[in-house]
Amino acid sequence: MKGPEASRAVTATDVARLAQVSQSTVSLVLNGKWRGRIREETARRVMATARELSYQVNQAARSLRLGSTGTVLLVVPTLENAAFSAVHAGAARAGATNGIGVVVFPLSAEDGCGPFPVPKQAIDGVLACSMSADDVAELRSGLPLVVLDDTPTGHAPTVRMDLGGGMAHILAHLTSLGHRRIMHVRADRPASTFTDRARAFDQCTLSHPDITASHVSCSLDPRHVRDQLMTVLASPSRPTALVCDDDNMAMGVYYAASTLGLTVGEGLSVVGFNDLPLASLVSPSLTTLRLPLSDLGFHGMQMFVDIRNGATVEDVVLGTDLVVRRSTGPAPVSTDAV
Repeated sequence: MKGPEASRAVTATDVARLAQVSQSTVSLVLNGKWRGRIREETARRVMATARELSYQVNQAARSLRLGSTGTVLLVVPTLENAAFSAVHAGAARAGATNGIGVVVFPLSAEDGCGPFPVPKQAIDGVLACSMSADDVAELRSGLPLVVLDDTPTGHAPTVRMDLGGGMAHILAHLTSLGHRRIMHVRADRPASTFTDRARAFDQCTLSHPDITASHVSCSLDPRHVRDQLMTVLASPSRPTALVCDDDNMAMGVYYAASTLGLTVGEGLSVVGFNDLPLASLVSPSLTTLRLPLSDLGFHGMQMFVDIRNGATVEDVVLGTDLVVRRSTGPAPVSTDAV
């Protein structure tokens, strides 16, 4: 099969002619709207022809025709946490298959300060990830909104993770190792994802009367965590296990333990959240709750596509997995022994 002359750009007309279909069929297939309207065999032939001819959709003309920009804004708390890179990767993967680009907008710096302007960019919709309720409310500007990693409110479709179930797995793991003094190192941020983790920890520990539970609030900065934990870990009655809201926060616990001569995984057990790449690279490797961050972004973008196409959507809950590594071990007989 020979394509059109190389001296001009390939058009949808060329694809239609060589695939022996109408231009409307080409449009439906290449815009991802063929299911239920066109036979799969025909759609595959159109896509194969487009690839053979190296046909590229004219995005500018498409946007003018459809009254859309083909761009979605992904709003995240910060760009300093690698977790949100995974969310973006998943959203971009789903967007690419639907002709949608993703622009990332950080809410603020890592310190949580700074106002957030309601987006006025030329965009088709917003994915709000790990936002506080007030921040989500500010994002409502008449555009389709999908909320990621948040408690469902009924006001916007939501993709969230089973943090309660994950926290229950963490505590079951620690109690099976004999730990009874357990501390939650909480992220001092207003996002509901951290509120949910705190609530789950409190509920789970209340169901274990023999557990002495405590908590300390810190920023996500490992240096702040280290400073906050020095006094806690120097106490003879220190906790034997700590559950951190983030893998980076767990690194702050590692620093404090090392300074005090404690051995993580022996005298002190540490658990993180996210399963960032550093979790398997540090020594000892970090036991952590693996969050499906890429899937979070993927399902959020797919939900936006469904909304744009007029489909009815339901909230999605994604499972989590506890990855047990060397940072957790049996509780020491006495915290006086290091």
